[in-house]
Amino acid sequence: MVVLLQLPIVAVHGGATVFEKKNHEAILKAVRAAAKLGMQALEKGGSALDAVEATIWVLEETDLFTAGLGASKNRDGEIELDAMIMDGNRLQSGAVMAVQNIVHPISLARYVLERTANSQIVGSGANKLYEQMLAEGYRKETSVRKTEAPIMVKNYDTVGAVAVDRSGRIVSGSSTSGWPGKMPGRVGDSPIIGAGVYANDVAGASCTGKGEQILRITMGRMAVYHVEQGLSVQQAAENVMTELRQKTTGEAGLILVNKFGDLAIDFDTTHMPVAVISKDMSEVFYSMTPEWPID
Repeated sequence: MVVLLQLPIVAVHGGATVFEKKNHEAILKAVRAAAKLGMQALEKGGSALDAVEATIWVLEETDLFTAGLGASKNRDGEIELDAMIMDGNRLQSGAVMAVQNIVHPISLARYVLERTANSQIVGSGANKLYEQMLAEGYRKETSVRKTEAPIMVKNYDTVGAVAVDRSGRIVSGSSTSGWPGKMPGRVGDSPIIGAGVYANDVAGASCTGKGEQILRITMGRMAVYHVEQGLSVQQAAENVMTELRQKTTGEAGLILVNKFGDLAIDFDTTHMPVAVISKDMSEVFYSMTPEWPID
């Protein structure tokens, strides 16, 4: 599906997976609240970076997704989180991988982007950096660090967002714990530049689903590349999903937005909750499944 909207725009997804029906209403409310907060950040003069961080932060604060407070445990019963945020106009990104005892890794990923000369920090090094971030007052700790929530999904999912401000600056981001029972130390697509997240001065993508499949085709970068080559965002999204299904088992989805605010959503899973909000603060909701109709 493609939508033409006015800048600024915030688009947020809650993962491409199967959600239990009893949680559908709460999930839709969560993605709606996240998109609204992201737009409020823009309306108050914030940047697209502010919007994406705020949007993902809200979803990390719930126990509805395998991210933040809803994170899933790995095979050893531990929780390891990944997150990434990318500023398209600068082609710079910040990512953290396999961090523990942190509810909001998206804020730490932004700290990596803005306050270090690095792009990716992993494991205990990221946790040390988290302490440095708090000590500097860059962000305050607002939640307990342990994430012990029950699993709300049956398969894989990730939360993510893309925002474009009035100037056309594009930022994409993602946050996840990966699937339940994953191998300790496993890192999926979400914090890998060009795989789960990519943005430049033309378009931005946030992907979700089965990470190993997304990695195999560098899905985020390819989606943006198709837009660079002159395809519409809808054609680009369809092309990359077709490639995913042809070369892998699929089971993924993405949101893709260009610098003009054109938005495409595509996925091949049962559910992919998405909320979109644009300049006039009007909302467009997509669930795009027969059992979970558009609100």
